[in-house]
Amino acid sequence: MKLSVMVTRIMVFVAATTMLASCVSKKKYEEAMTRAAAEKSALESSLASAQDENAKLKADAEELQKNLNMSKDEIAALSKTVAENNARLAEMKSAISAAFETYDPNDFTIEERNGKLYISMQNKILFEAGRDRLLKDSESVLATLSETLKKNQGMYVSVEGHTDSDPVVVHKAQYKDNWSLSVARSLSVVRALEKNGVASDRLTATGKGDTQPIAANDSDEGKEKNRRTEFVVSPKIDGLYKMYKSGFGGSGSSN
Repeated sequence: MKLSVMVTRIMVFVAATTMLASCVSKKKYEEAMTRAAAEKSALESSLASAQDENAKLKADAEELQKNLNMSKDEIAALSKTVAENNARLAEMKSAISAAFETYDPNDFTIEERNGKLYISMQNKILFEAGRDRLLKDSESVLATLSETLKKNQGMYVSVEGHTDSDPVVVHKAQYKDNWSLSVARSLSVVRALEKNGVASDRLTATGKGDTQPIAANDSDEGKEKNRRTEFVVSPKIDGLYKMYKSGFGGSGSSN
């Protein structure tokens, strides 16, 4: 019940008791007074509870406003970080594109999407057929890529190996299947990047086998497209998360 309604009802009871005193007998007056006193007491109790609830709601509203203000700060910080990361990715894309501008577009692609940079190289640029051994010519390719990566320390690099759907035949004793071959190849690339000065804590090697084709495996052309190594460059966001945990989010919750 609203506070204004409660106050009005109490005032009505006070007025009613005054009128009763002049219009009814003493016995009826006393009975009416008793009932009025009981209801007045109940109303006052409800009024006190409502005042307590109102105070609690006000406190909750103030706390909510504080949280909303913190969220604005958090969003501002996140927006700034995202803008900075996007600018750095754009710079990296431009630098890498310039460094590999002489390569056939069918063998080397680079694109930015969803806040990450995707660099794809056909495996014929990097590997011997059916093996995880890097070609001699791949050394200069990976050295060039490493130089750009080293200039952008705030980026993680996931190296993904991909194959076509043809089963491993020639080197089956060494590679159980396409998955193991793709893992071995991505690891070879990671080791080459590390050798060229890219910090190991920024690198991840993963093998996808033939699980993520980008073309149909029913033709030689399609299979060649699927045999590739991809470099997924993404910004480090752990600093922002720590900032949220220590400042914006208070104690936060852990998963």
